[in-house]
Amino acid sequence: MTRRLSLALLLALLAIMAVAWVPGCGSNDGNEFEDRNPDGSLPDGGDPGGGFGDSGGGGGGGNGTDGDFSITPRDQTIDVAIDQEKVTVAPATLKFQGKWRDQDVVASWSLDRGELGVVDNNGVFTPANTFARAMSGVVRVTGRYQRDRLYQASTAVTVRLHITQNGKPADPNGHGVGGVPIGGTVDNATKARLKGTPTNAPDLIGLYPYDGTVWPRGLFAPLLQWQSAHPAKAVYIHLKENGFEYEGFSSGTNLVNQPIWQAIWDKATYGNSGDPKDLLTLEIRIDDGAKTYGTITRSWTIAPGALKGTVYYNSYNTKLADAPTNGNSAGVIAIRPGQNQPVLAFPENKNKCFVCHTVSDDGSTLFAQYGVEGNDSTGRLNYANGRSYDLRNGQRIADYPGDQASNVANNRKFLWSGVYKDGSFALQSSRHTQEFYDGDTHVFRRDNGQPVAASGIDGVITEAVTPAFSPDGKKVAFNQWTGGPGAGNGYSLSMMDFACGAGGGGTGPSCGSLAFSGLTTLYTSPVREDRKGFLGWPAWLPDSTGLVFHNVIKRPDGSDSPLATWKNAEAQISFVGTNKVFNALRNLNGANPNGSERYLPTNDLHKNDERLNYEPTVNPIPSGGYYWVVFTSRRMYGNVAPGNPYEVGNGSAPVPKKLWVAAIDINRTDGKDPSHPAFYLPAQELNAGNLRGYWVVDPCKKNGNSCATGDECCNGFCRQNDQGALVCTDKPQGCAQEYENCEKDSDCCGAGAGYVCINNRCARKVN
Repeated sequence: MTRRLSLALLLALLAIMAVAWVPGCGSNDGNEFEDRNPDGSLPDGGDPGGGFGDSGGGGGGGNGTDGDFSITPRDQTIDVAIDQEKVTVAPATLKFQGKWRDQDVVASWSLDRGELGVVDNNGVFTPANTFARAMSGVVRVTGRYQRDRLYQASTAVTVRLHITQNGKPADPNGHGVGGVPIGGTVDNATKARLKGTPTNAPDLIGLYPYDGTVWPRGLFAPLLQWQSAHPAKAVYIHLKENGFEYEGFSSGTNLVNQPIWQAIWDKATYGNSGDPKDLLTLEIRIDDGAKTYGTITRSWTIAPGALKGTVYYNSYNTKLADAPTNGNSAGVIAIRPGQNQPVLAFPENKNKCFVCHTVSDDGSTLFAQYGVEGNDSTGRLNYANGRSYDLRNGQRIADYPGDQASNVANNRKFLWSGVYKDGSFALQSSRHTQEFYDGDTHVFRRDNGQPVAASGIDGVITEAVTPAFSPDGKKVAFNQWTGGPGAGNGYSLSMMDFACGAGGGGTGPSCGSLAFSGLTTLYTSPVREDRKGFLGWPAWLPDSTGLVFHNVIKRPDGSDSPLATWKNAEAQISFVGTNKVFNALRNLNGANPNGSERYLPTNDLHKNDERLNYEPTVNPIPSGGYYWVVFTSRRMYGNVAPGNPYEVGNGSAPVPKKLWVAAIDINRTDGKDPSHPAFYLPAQELNAGNLRGYWVVDPCKKNGNSCATGDECCNGFCRQNDQGALVCTDKPQGCAQEYENCEKDSDCCGAGAGYVCINNRCARKVN
């Protein structure tokens, strides 16, 4: 827990620095740092230049003068070496001097990245010089000199970090990623072999993570997994990026996986510049006691942003929910990126098989169904009963009791419904899913479950299956199974415009009137057969310009719903824009739609894992230049969960059915795959089958509460107070920072230089 708190403090510190120095965004002097990009990077991209030990000049010059005022020296590089968590090459200090027309003058000094070091009143910069604090990156040192006006000049210092570790550090393992802990030490002879030229071994195959993955900051470190015919007694893990290098050695018996040390993962991801050219590269070599074999290589992009919000997902055979007498242990589980374990979202629902949930984009409302034993003719559990919760306070809003035998009006009400962005009402999904509402599509209000008049839907669209409102609330997408022109019998996705009339509110719908219009077909499957071609589970991107969806390759065996995910069902995640341009997300799925050129590993049970991806949703907040899709997959998770992809399990062994996450380029191009290879979402219960993740924003904070970024605040802004702490506040003067509220692109710091307004939040677009 200490490590996570330290990371949170680091994030807060980074945010404080951004508030202090980004022009027009909360600094005391409106013209400070006009030579720096809005995100705090150098104008030329801040490439530190050269690998560790090179004499490259580092980071670019920036604005080193201001009229007759300048500072020296310029563009310096400092190297720090650490072995076994101890500094072995002590970082040098740098003395900066202010000059007026080449004469020394007394200046005041500051930094833009306090986590990289400190500068004193005399202009002496000292980089962080302990293992715990050491970070790589580019820091800008600024001198200020008061004469007829305030002059300022700045220069870059590149801090480069080289860390070696032999054997297990003082770092606990167990982040819901599986595997064995970091092993013991490696002798000198084995180390020499591991760092030398390895024997080529085609049978040495990397299983996880995948090459080309885009990683956000703030996650638990991934578990490195491989297979080989040579039993590994030692392993060498080599990570490198601009300004950072790590060499780790560990020993064991028949090693097939090893975690990356969490402290190292944090330093690598937070020290990365965020420039797509600054790749984090990985090398893995193994040694059997006589020879070294290699090399597994990976290259990854680090997105300069942390994931936001909470994922709510269904889990079966979870240890967090006790099993009812006649059913499996199941519940809605909550997990936040950076947490080391999930929690039962609503403890009062133990023993109820509380599942099949949907959530509003603003994070206010969750609808779900729960089973009650004995209320159908067989006495089995069913999901006829509904319930809603206010996620801001964890309080129940309303119950919607149903009777599977007769009460169609309430039976499975709100099941798979499209929830409006504020949660006050939902468009009901009708029939054709595995569990379904058996009436025609209507809009129902949250407070009492009663229908609401909705022109364009009522009496027109009878079966809108798995509907979803766009984040801006102006559109809705669904599978138009029947009813209305263009009905596709399960093989098409449709879209309608939605107008929210004035009025409403109180405990009822926030819209005084509801009007749907402009029915159009977004996409029709080119394959329309009884066993394939069905479309469902659409989920909008945050900018409301397109959506990802579940594209059936093979429907389940038997007569189950074609949109179900079990009994040998196969599906892929696809994309379609509101301009009707379709794109198969090859990188996310793991191969081309026809199954060729797959990069996913295989075994006897997992021969076509690129066809085992289902039910996508999208994080409503962009981060680091990307949208983030969370989806269910039955793919093998390396050698931790390589078993039967359709295994239900009994909670005693890992099963493959898990949540995965993939990045989607914000700055996408029609006809080009905007997705990237996915990563396993850490901290899931390995022995539970998990699915249907909804990523939602967390409850907002009122003014005066601590924060890291503006999306956490009810008023949308997080700034430094008089005591130097970041707190929620009203809209300040000047532009809005990343994650803060906006209405148009020009509201954002850096508008025109890679920052745009997406779903009323400023976001980095360029990646």
